[in-house]
Amino acid sequence: MKKNSIILVVFLIAGAIAFYLYKSQTKGTVKQELKDFAVADTASIDKLFLADRDGNSVVLTRSELGYWMVNNEFRAKQGAINTLLYTIKDIEVRSPVGKNLYNNTMKLMSSTSTKIEIYQKGVLAKTYYVGHPTMDNKGTFMYLEGSSVPFIMQIPGFNGFLSTRYFASANEWKDPAVFRFEARRINMIKLENLAHPEHSFVLRKEADSLYVLTATQKQEKITPMDRLKLRNYLLAFEKTNYQRVDNRVSSQAHDSIRKVGPFVKIDVSDDIGHYKSVNLYRLPVTAFSKNAVDQETGDTMSYDPDNFLLTLQGDTTWYLGQYFHFKLVVADPYTFRIGKDTSKQ
Repeated sequence: MKKNSIILVVFLIAGAIAFYLYKSQTKGTVKQELKDFAVADTASIDKLFLADRDGNSVVLTRSELGYWMVNNEFRAKQGAINTLLYTIKDIEVRSPVGKNLYNNTMKLMSSTSTKIEIYQKGVLAKTYYVGHPTMDNKGTFMYLEGSSVPFIMQIPGFNGFLSTRYFASANEWKDPAVFRFEARRINMIKLENLAHPEHSFVLRKEADSLYVLTATQKQEKITPMDRLKLRNYLLAFEKTNYQRVDNRVSSQAHDSIRKVGPFVKIDVSDDIGHYKSVNLYRLPVTAFSKNAVDQETGDTMSYDPDNFLLTLQGDTTWYLGQYFHFKLVVADPYTFRIGKDTSKQ
């Protein structure tokens, strides 16, 4: 009887081992939870933390209104947020990293990867590291924290690598917005043109669709106003962007430019309490200026004719703007009179 019991136990153990080996072969040798990078419910993600090996880090948080913030200071690029959330949702394993690539892959990832922490409803859900692309540029090496092996990840149907979607520079995440006002809610625009004081004005909303435009140098009301031109002007404040964060001009040059002062100041407010103040500064000609010489006289331009610098109230960062994108914003009040052409400024 005792012998039969021992045999039965041996068979049970052998059966358990066989079942384990069968499940291992059918499901893979790495536990499912250690290769499950994707988060299906991205709507519940309310915080993302990214950090790279160069010392950059950023915290992205979803606001109560649905848009995302960068370090609780600036609004984030919604397009970049959408792309990252889509990636987090749809990534899947292409293959685990083989033993022959393991050491080299982990060595590279230790020096070049970007860490991401994903929070759902305030709770840390996943942490993984995003590394370099594969040789065919169709996969990306990633390592899920706690796993015994990194994986090559992909998005089905996408032929490319994913590492460029995970970046930790706060400036790259910032929405390049200078103005983001809803046109119908704007109740005041004050433009002080220090280079051409005769172009300074104040536009005020006095009733639902009644606006008063005053040229401030002569305290002259501009009437009658072309309503289409006025509407187009207000619409320009719905989406006016800077080109990029300025990193080509030295801090000493920034100090000198600030001492000279802005050539234009713009203040905007709306009827729900939003306010924005922007200063525009002439940018001296630099090695990066595309047009440094006056084509008519052959003289070196006194300032870059294509680009300028700008600062936003409460923000110490210097931004590069383009005159082309601001041509509607920096207007001449007299061009709003009926019959004037606002495009010829």
